[in-house]
Amino acid sequence: MKREFSKNDFFTQKAKEEGYPARSVYKLQEIDEKFKLFQKGFFVLDLGAAPGSWLLYIANKVSMTGKVVAMDILDLNIKPLNNTVFIKKDVLADDFFDGPLLNQSFNVVVSDMAPNTTGLLELDVANCLELTQKALEIAIKVLAKSGNFVCKIFEGPGTDNFVKEVKGHFQMIKRYRPRAVRRGSKEFYLIAKGFSPQRKS
Repeated sequence: MKREFSKNDFFTQKAKEEGYPARSVYKLQEIDEKFKLFQKGFFVLDLGAAPGSWLLYIANKVSMTGKVVAMDILDLNIKPLNNTVFIKKDVLADDFFDGPLLNQSFNVVVSDMAPNTTGLLELDVANCLELTQKALEIAIKVLAKSGNFVCKIFEGPGTDNFVKEVKGHFQMIKRYRPRAVRRGSKEFYLIAKGFSPQRKS
């Protein structure tokens, strides 16, 4: 669900040179360097994983003692790694939680999901919020105590209410806009740390 940008873009060129399928990896890298999301041995759920840049980065961070379960409706553009599992599935499907791989706890849930944009701000924001709301629902269900959650959001109507909802489940939340986000984009990331299961609604 990630979108490629101009071949002349600095981060696109850098991704190509460093073996990543998309520039989005540098958004996650900057977020991780600032907020320290991943550790060796962590179990991570990567929602909207295609084409696979975040998956490659996370798999390296958690090492072979960790594991990454990646999900998307699109196929990955990378070869499978020994500490990763890919499931082709729609997060909005009624049977999303069916299967043993989601019947475990994760230390981190990340979501770079985004809808196909229409150019109509309110519609694009609403469609994005549907995905982020689902990502939060999944995170609440599968995160271990003190776990971390990161999701992409479009700034617009309903965003503040969603941020308040996330705040009700985590000890710390922060809006953050990495340098690799395109100039003029409404995109930002919500970083939430310290999941508190007792605060589930």
